[in-house]
Amino acid sequence: MTKKVSSSITRTRSGWLWKWAEPESVLSVIPKSKTKKLAAQAKLANVDAEKAIARAYQVEIARAKAIGEAMFKSGKALRYSVLSSGRQVLLRTKLLFKIVEPKIRNK
Repeated sequence: MTKKVSSSITRTRSGWLWKWAEPESVLSVIPKSKTKKLAAQAKLANVDAEKAIARAYQVEIARAKAIGEAMFKSGKALRYSVLSSGRQVLLRTKLLFKIVEPKIRNK
């Protein structure tokens, strides 16, 4: 595969961000009739659009899964934080009763 050489002064790179601007399908046989050529190009453009939509759909599915996983793990962290805080309150309350109760009984 040969790399296209540009005669422009500025260096152009085809990054992943601009892939949508590049045609994916190219006519292998170019019809002589302008109408047939345009019809074939429209058909290829529709195929390219369907592929792009399918890719966008897959990206959105992956994004939704990542968000769901993050929400699940965040909820799990919250649960453990609440349990830990509750346990600390319980233990401190028990310790306080151990300190205060003998003083109250002695009076």
